[in-house]
Amino acid sequence: MRHPESTMEKQGKLGQWLKEKCEKEHLSLRQVAIKTGVSHQTIAGLIDGKKALPTTIKRLAHGFGGNGKRRLALEDKLLVLAGYRTERPREKLSEPLAQLIDKEKQLNETQLKMMGHFADFLIEIEEKIKHEATP
Repeated sequence: MRHPESTMEKQGKLGQWLKEKCEKEHLSLRQVAIKTGVSHQTIAGLIDGKKALPTTIKRLAHGFGGNGKRRLALEDKLLVLAGYRTERPREKLSEPLAQLIDKEKQLNETQLKMMGHFADFLIEIEEKIKHEATP
């Protein structure tokens, strides 16, 4: 029977990912520091297996993943590698949903509530159509 991975093993996964990323993109620790806003000492520590703070993971994701859904997906992956989160089931994120998630950041609280009400309205209409179609 396999035992759950220790935090150290999970941290090693994040460090391994970071090391491979640096090698693949031919980046020095200082270049990664500039790209991500994380100090080169912290980068070296992560590669050596030290624990990453969630804010550090966010910076890494922003530096390597850019903006929008790509950054969010990378942040999620790095949080899993660091042991902060378990891996989510492989649900495919549709392009329209990904675009909606990206746009959500630009909306204020009132607009978000309005979107929720509109979504409820669309669901209600769909249910009525299905109900009327059934004999």
